[in-house]
Amino acid sequence: MRMKSKMILAPLVVLALFLLLWEYVPGLVYLPQYILPQFSKVLLVYTDPMTLNLYLKHAIVTLTAAITGLFIGASLGFIAGVLLTESRLLMTTFYPYIVALQCMPKLAIAPLLVIWFGFGLTPKIIIVALLCFFPVLVNTISGIRGVSREYIELFQAIRASRFKTLVHLLIPSALPSILTGVELAILLSLLGAIVGEFVGAEEGLGVLLLQAQFQMSIASVFAILGVLALLGVTFNLVIRSIRKRSLFWVVGEAEM
Repeated sequence: MRMKSKMILAPLVVLALFLLLWEYVPGLVYLPQYILPQFSKVLLVYTDPMTLNLYLKHAIVTLTAAITGLFIGASLGFIAGVLLTESRLLMTTFYPYIVALQCMPKLAIAPLLVIWFGFGLTPKIIIVALLCFFPVLVNTISGIRGVSREYIELFQAIRASRFKTLVHLLIPSALPSILTGVELAILLSLLGAIVGEFVGAEEGLGVLLLQAQFQMSIASVFAILGVLALLGVTFNLVIRSIRKRSLFWVVGEAEM
């Protein structure tokens, strides 16, 4: 219990110190407000009900793109990872092209997607899915390949079919690695949604961020970044909770 209290208290203390420094250091070193506004100035942005409603409306748009793209990209990454580990021919044929697609800067692809699909949700979802696909794919392949050879031979000894070996041994054993890939994908999902909104969109937190930058409203910029940080932390806490519940048999997961 004492260890858990320390683990909760430590990040809160660091956050409090960071916010205190943010509040007082700009004034001590005479930083202009257009470079780094004080924390209290950023907090004032959240006190306006109309601004909060605006942020909520646009946050829902960004979240919709992020969650939809995350689900599509992570699902396809998992399926592709399983198929590639099951077939050496598929791995040899398609993996180099997957790597080549991943190496393409998504910021360069985004304008093409806007031209093809317009300014709606579709381009953002595709960008998010592309970003989320590769981490889950790589971690799925790594997790399945990392299963002990002794366990595989045991399943072969009891004449388990390849499908049963996959479902009852390989995938469960690879879950820690797969969920690590999903954690990375969650962080990338918000990034992908914002990138899509930067390139071409009519709604979303990325659009608000650009508007605040053009208006030189730096306090609003930090306020929007705070909303994005809160969404990212919430996403991470959700997947960590799922990880604890689904990997209860793995030593060390309960302490994470």
